Amino acid sequence: MKFNLSITALVASVLLATNVEARWQPTPGLTWDYLLGAKDDVVKASKQQVVTFDLEQAERLVPYVHSKGQKAICYFSGGTTEHRAYDREEYQKSGLALGGNGDDWGNQWLDIRNKAKLQPLIRKRMQRARSYGCDAVEVDCLGIYHYRSDYTKEDSYVFAKWVAETAHQEGISIGLKNVAGIAESLEPYFDFAVVESCAKGNTCKNYKNFTQHQKAVFIVHYGESFTLSGSSLNTLIEAQKGMHFTCVFSQNNKLHDNVTNYDCNSGSTISGKNKKYGRIRNKR
Repeated sequence: MKFNLSITALVASVLLATNVEARWQPTPGLTWDYLLGAKDDVVKASKQQVVTFDLEQAERLVPYVHSKGQKAICYFSGGTTEHRAYDREEYQKSGLALGGNGDDWGNQWLDIRNKAKLQPLIRKRMQRARSYGCDAVEVDCLGIYHYRSDYTKEDSYVFAKWVAETAHQEGISIGLKNVAGIAESLEPYFDFAVVESCAKGNTCKNYKNFTQHQKAVFIVHYGESFTLSGSSLNTLIEAQKGMHFTCVFSQNNKLHDNVTNYDCNSGSTISGKNKKYGRIRNKR
């Protein structure tokens, strides 16, 4: 019995090590395209090193993106129902949906405290992403405490932590999406960060420990609130300068079109691709 247990433990440790070594980690200095609402042809037209698009498009788009030498980050929501066709019935049967007003996109928040029911559903989405060849996942809606007073910041921290651990168990990298209030404490568990509109609340600095640990931070601001000129650009530069982020601008939050990459310190437009693509994560 002891021998069998030792063999089992050894196999488990080898598998875990293999998963860790196989993970890609984006490093600071990469260019990025954020295309959650874009059609396939827009994604295919991207010239940036890293491209983020919806998991529903991954099976057909990841091979194309890889053929161009780009990396693919695949998006889904972890904290809301999202109504995806392939697992809608499982989510409906789970009883996790909380009801009420939901998020701003017509989805209901999920009971993130119920790990026993929610983790298997999220794990299946991560397994699907990896089967399609996604290099990483972006899991949205981690910060339920911003929207529902019956859930705490600690609830979101615990949820986000096990979401990241689940991704790593499945051998895929994961980016922290927003949740500026707990970003610093979650940095050790995530491979990079994806941040929206952080100049609004002056929270961009909450992610500087990512780049200090050689993890990419992809920052996006939208045309509803900012422009890349005048005092608006000055506000962006002041919020982002000196922290080695990737800074991009999108005309609106629908994310239908290719974004503009610009220098976080000067506002000058960045075109084309650099030579760096990130590295393989071989230790934690």
